[in-house]
Amino acid sequence: MSEKMKFALTIAGFDGSAGAGILADVKAMAHFGVYCESVCTALTQQNEDEFVAPGWVIWERIEAQLETLFAKRQFKFVKIGLVEKAKVLQRIVEFVREKSPDAYIIWDPIASASAGFHFLRAAEQNKFMPIMKQIDLVTPNHDEFSFLGLGLAASRGTFELGKDFALLLKGGHSKEKDAVDILWDRDGKQYKFSSPRLHGHGKHGTGCHLSSAILANLALGHSLQESCKIAKDYLNELLKSGEGRLAKDL
Repeated sequence: MSEKMKFALTIAGFDGSAGAGILADVKAMAHFGVYCESVCTALTQQNEDEFVAPGWVIWERIEAQLETLFAKRQFKFVKIGLVEKAKVLQRIVEFVREKSPDAYIIWDPIASASAGFHFLRAAEQNKFMPIMKQIDLVTPNHDEFSFLGLGLAASRGTFELGKDFALLLKGGHSKEKDAVDILWDRDGKQYKFSSPRLHGHGKHGTGCHLSSAILANLALGHSLQESCKIAKDYLNELLKSGEGRLAKDL
């Protein structure tokens, strides 16, 4: 007798190179045996080395996609990736919470493309904190952590790491010898996941793969700490694969 299928949903941008965005999310979750459905927030014009235009999808079209998928099933595990602005993120979170109140939501904030294109605007920086408090896990890299003002808010006491939401600070873009991801869980504890830095193995869409791998393992019943560890190991192997900036499916 076959096992019951595990479903998850990604709400993110389309990348024609399949290195990032919803195609990367679907591949990463499929690797762990999770069936990933998707909603497109942007029809980007890019390859693994060049970003030309974001091709934003208007909210009404995003909402229509969500309505159709949620009419079939109530998603318990949801990942949000590329969004145009804070208002769109808020609307997505509100929609998911209305349809599936206890869904586990991950937001992988994408402030800029690796090719240099900037998405999130500095003028909206203060709008994200109230939205993040409605999300279960946020997975910024060091630049995104700074852009969202998380370090400053923590130092001022207006935000406590791991209390309002779990946070995974990715270490791939840091200058340290090893790539160390730091998780502040809702249990008030801090966990670190380390791997040797693989020089010359820069890949396109690593954040997408990592956050999707975490969500897939949560859907499989692993704890957040376990899911982050498994996802970190998966990403480390992915970085060694493929050709150039594109990773090969494992």
